[in-house]
Amino acid sequence: MNNAMTERTDLDRAAILLLSMGESTAAKVMARLSRDEVTAVSQRMAKLSGVSTQEAKDVMQGFFDHYREHSGISAASRNYLEKTLDMALGKRLARGMIDSIYGDALRQELKALHWVPADTLARFFRNEHPQLQAVLLAFLPPENASAVMAALPKDAHDDLLFRVANLKEVSDQVLEELKTTLARCLHFVSEQSTAKVDGVRQAADILNRYHGDRGALMEMLKLHDQDTAGMVAENMYDFMTLARQSDEVLQTLVQEVPTETLALALKGADAQVRDALLAALPKRMAQGLQDAQQAMGVVPLSRADQARGEIMALVRSLHEEQQLSYQLFEEKTVS
Repeated sequence: MNNAMTERTDLDRAAILLLSMGESTAAKVMARLSRDEVTAVSQRMAKLSGVSTQEAKDVMQGFFDHYREHSGISAASRNYLEKTLDMALGKRLARGMIDSIYGDALRQELKALHWVPADTLARFFRNEHPQLQAVLLAFLPPENASAVMAALPKDAHDDLLFRVANLKEVSDQVLEELKTTLARCLHFVSEQSTAKVDGVRQAADILNRYHGDRGALMEMLKLHDQDTAGMVAENMYDFMTLARQSDEVLQTLVQEVPTETLALALKGADAQVRDALLAALPKRMAQGLQDAQQAMGVVPLSRADQARGEIMALVRSLHEEQQLSYQLFEEKTVS
């Protein structure tokens, strides 16, 4: 295998393999992945570049080599066991056994709802019986369920939570009602699908490249709406912009930021940002920062995001006071 291929991560190889499969086959594979896995591999597929024909062949060859090594008699599929046990035990008894082996069948159908906005789900279930709402919440991942409940009437939250806590089994009739409502919801979402645009980020990028009086333009934007202007300003100072700063700017900034805050902000950060910062620091300071990160262990994403926000608020303040020559966007260069 060539050197370029050995530098590829498993995620890179998965992305190359999916791109090599074609749309239809790749879609069937991705349908079996979790939301986080789909998001990660989709982002990598969108960013892949410089993949040679030989690299693609190496990935495919590696996949088939792995398959041959581990293939043989595989476990029975759910569909195979369902048909077999239906004939042996009858449908009702078979379903209970199958569900205990493979997990609830409804959870598989609900995977598609992980992508439906919480307010849309709440809209379709707002007028349903509270018990049906509770069943929906019980089958969704906790973060999705919490968001859906937040979009439902607040005065019913305690009752819904009580109903969820007391759920043990769900009758066939309730399941059928749930499936019917879910089908209507998914149909609505598919009919209403539109292109997504991050308007705030786009406005921030436009403003960063504006050659006129940015301050005056921002003040005019505030006259339209203070909140929108605030979000645009925050997006102008995105944490990713640190990756394009000079060593001098990064060294100045590091002197103003506590090591603990910087180490926390770099937890899970993009490799470009992390590498740029570490490369700009003296070796001892860079090592100390890495040691501080390791000592922290696993941290909540919210804490890392908060630390990044604090750093970028400082960047914004220093830049606006002209104490820091900060490059907000990637400018063209000439030699």
